[in-house]
Amino acid sequence: MNILRKGWFYFLVILALIALNQLVFTYFFKISYFESYLKNGSLIGAAAVLVTFAWDVNKNAGLISANPRHYFGSHLQLIGAQLFSLGAVGKNGMRKREEGTFIFVALLDSLVFIIFALFMIVIFILWTIIVVPIQYFLILFLGGPGRVYLSSPFRTLAKFNRAKLEIDQIPREEKKSDDWMDVSIASKPVSFTYALIALVLSVVRYFI
Repeated sequence: MNILRKGWFYFLVILALIALNQLVFTYFFKISYFESYLKNGSLIGAAAVLVTFAWDVNKNAGLISANPRHYFGSHLQLIGAQLFSLGAVGKNGMRKREEGTFIFVALLDSLVFIIFALFMIVIFILWTIIVVPIQYFLILFLGGPGRVYLSSPFRTLAKFNRAKLEIDQIPREEKKSDDWMDVSIASKPVSFTYALIALVLSVVRYFI
């Protein structure tokens, strides 16, 4: 359907989820959805930064897109990929462990993995419904630096050799030896943006 390709449709979805969250939080938890996010957003942002390094989601630049369709779609794609990974790894891993001689350990591993998988599914669903909608408006502004770096065709590299500093600018696709450090944020735009969100929300929390 053409409507699913329109950015305004996903913008309306984001607004609808925000309105729904405000209703649910106010009715069941007696607290504003916005107030709750402002109070806990810095912790959420810090946790998100750790997740970006654990799963290397910096390759999914759509997570900081200003386009509502790309933003929302990238989160759904990321969650879909992780759910597929849980299913594939769990199925093959448990089968392999069950071929071992110590059946108790295999059963224990399988049980813990199932609990872990169910926990992650709940986290993914809650993240998509609660965090993703309101965080879009922070990404819209604070994601600007990351998007600018991503749009640049060049990368800035530095090599530290005792008291001597070498700096070079190369095309994004060009490779250099491992002793060169990428000093731009183009390689980790999502991590940088989430860290910036956590910092801003920490400051905001101090004043509320």
